[in-house]
Amino acid sequence: MKEATLHNFEDEILSSNLPCIVKFTSEHCHLCVVLAPIFERLEAKYAGKLNFFNVNTFAEEKLTEIFSGDGVPTVYIFADGGASEIPYPEVPDEDSGYSEKYLKTYLDNFLN
Repeated sequence: MKEATLHNFEDEILSSNLPCIVKFTSEHCHLCVVLAPIFERLEAKYAGKLNFFNVNTFAEEKLTEIFSGDGVPTVYIFADGGASEIPYPEVPDEDSGYSEKYLKTYLDNFLN
């Protein structure tokens, strides 16, 4: 998964021809660590339809201030010049917060 930084954010995400899924994460966050392989599988499943990025919240404090005020993990979809947060599930997955099924359903609905 590509890393998004303040320096490449506009070129890689805001100017992308495909919608971009951006996950704000920390290596010190258990949910984030468990969520990583789920996002790798989603990235493979949606190749050519969606671009996936990771933002390291410790290294990218400015981006984190703008988009991830509620903590991590936080996931956004950037498309057509706008951004929307993928809502945290009302009943979060015990291990990862966002379950793979929840994210697939959300992304499938977004694409259709």
